[in-house]
Amino acid sequence: MLTNFRDSILGFRSVIFLLALVFSSYETPVARAQDAGYTGRLIEGARQEGELDVWSTGDVRAQNEVIERFRKKYPFISKIRAIRPQSSAMRNRLLSEARAGKGSDVDVVGGNADIMDYLGDKGFLTRYKSPEMGALVQGLKDPQDRWSAFYVNPFVTAYNRNLVAPKDIPKKWDDFLNPQWKGKIAFYREEYAWFSNFLAWAGREKGLEYMRRLAGQNVQLREGHSLMSQLLAAGEYPIIFVTYGPRIATMKAEGAPVDWVALDPVFAQGIAMGIYTKAKHPNAARLYVDYMLSREVQQEIWVNGFWKHSARTDVVPNDARWKGRRILPLDLKFTDQLNVVAQEFRGIFEPESRKK
Repeated sequence: MLTNFRDSILGFRSVIFLLALVFSSYETPVARAQDAGYTGRLIEGARQEGELDVWSTGDVRAQNEVIERFRKKYPFISKIRAIRPQSSAMRNRLLSEARAGKGSDVDVVGGNADIMDYLGDKGFLTRYKSPEMGALVQGLKDPQDRWSAFYVNPFVTAYNRNLVAPKDIPKKWDDFLNPQWKGKIAFYREEYAWFSNFLAWAGREKGLEYMRRLAGQNVQLREGHSLMSQLLAAGEYPIIFVTYGPRIATMKAEGAPVDWVALDPVFAQGIAMGIYTKAKHPNAARLYVDYMLSREVQQEIWVNGFWKHSARTDVVPNDARWKGRRILPLDLKFTDQLNVVAQEFRGIFEPESRKK
């Protein structure tokens, strides 16, 4: 049914990038990065502040390593406090403390790009054009300079190698409608962003028709991408419809019997960061954002160390299968109609929830 959909999705969105686009002699167009005066002023300001507070979602181990390296490079920032709330929890805390009129004790906030875009629109993020932002692809940085992605989660189909034979690995979306998959497909029960973007790509009516047929496969709706990946490895089910690729890649590298395949179109969720409008340590915050987005940290920690993808065009993917693959940052416009999208999703996959 979906096999005749348009091969090109350039009309859907002009933002397209190749994660494998690497130039060995690439020169990042960020002249300010070589501005010793700017860097010196930033360091001096951060030295006087001496502290930094970070609220950011994302891989805990990777962020801990970034912070330790940052601490060694800038030892004068002696107090670094970092917590790891989920994106929605961070948003709710900022909103709650703002309503209470006291503001929040945070300098840098990070979360899913859609959450960050929402916070920017609500006035929680100040504008900061990091010297590193020039190396980021469009669609993974805010046009108003309020946030930028410090890593990227492409959506892939994940499967248990012990339960899925190579010949049965889906090659196109229609393959999931095969009777052999009935009752065996896991799907995150709040995959609203991917769902909305898929409908835009497929064409609304054809996309909805496909989703209804998929729901007819008795899809298992589950909680949380990380938990779903763990259950996949444990053999709870053989396949996950879409999930975050880096998590599966990490588990495979650590010996789990899992692997992934990327079906077109490959959408990607940006995990982004920005500076809180009322940051008490703004210079330390800017220094941290610059460091997090730097090519060194992106390549060595996020990509090589933890199998993430970078929004930078000069960073090499850690898996050759991504070479030449076209990746689409999620269109964030769906956030304007989040409740409508959520109701539509639940109406298809959890029709009983609409009766409650």
